[in-house]
Amino acid sequence: MNALKIVGALLFATTLAACGGTGPAPEPPVVTPPGNPGPINPGPIDPSQPTPYTMKGVVKNAQGQPLAGVEVWADNTLYYNMNALGTTDAQGRYSILLPRDQLGTWRAGGRFQRSYHGESYELSLEVDNEAAFAADAGAIRNFTLKTSGERPDGHYYGGTVWVYGNYSNGDFKNRYVELTLTPDGPLLDGSAGETLKRFVDGNTVTDVPIGRYTVTARYLPEGAAPRNMLVMRQDEDSFAPSTTLMFRKEPKYGIMTDFNLKLAAQP
Repeated sequence: MNALKIVGALLFATTLAACGGTGPAPEPPVVTPPGNPGPINPGPIDPSQPTPYTMKGVVKNAQGQPLAGVEVWADNTLYYNMNALGTTDAQGRYSILLPRDQLGTWRAGGRFQRSYHGESYELSLEVDNEAAFAADAGAIRNFTLKTSGERPDGHYYGGTVWVYGNYSNGDFKNRYVELTLTPDGPLLDGSAGETLKRFVDGNTVTDVPIGRYTVTARYLPEGAAPRNMLVMRQDEDSFAPSTTLMFRKEPKYGIMTDFNLKLAAQP
């Protein structure tokens, strides 16, 4: 073996020793270019802590029951009509990924849309935190569907029952009229509801949880014997001891229902 071959063999052996044997050389590390951060690995998921570039949470009714199929969104505060959308699952949970390349902060919103006994309803959801947030911080925003109670603007989430008097069987004053409203099946938000007893105030009973009800009425004047009353919806032809009421949305009056009322004939 001449001197040139000996030198070449020594160089080859030195190279193998440096590589740790005859196996393949290790892959070079992956370098993410500046300005393109790549995916985030948040580690173990903690539903109580925000996740960067994500808005997440749950949607429930006022009784704490989860609501599925509800639309929620994150709305960009800088750009008009820039939204990231999401829909709740069977447990009322949602998770919305936010873009990484947009300026501005984000605010949460949502709406509840349902067809209920032939009527279509669209109600806003109440969010537990209205503050805007940065996308890279992420946020947890939980929503509640309210169908009764006072709104921040002084109005009510519930519907209004309007009463129209018929005096063919005698005069009466509305303030002594007691209505009994018994839920006819689950309410709009899926809850069972409860039987309500309310006196008429003027011509209305306000803030009734939205649903379908069987209504009856009694006249309870001060210092006189109670009297039964008869009721009739606007689309019915005759009075009866009870009728079924459904709320509807009217442009001028909001969510409402109405019926006619008169004293039952004396025995």
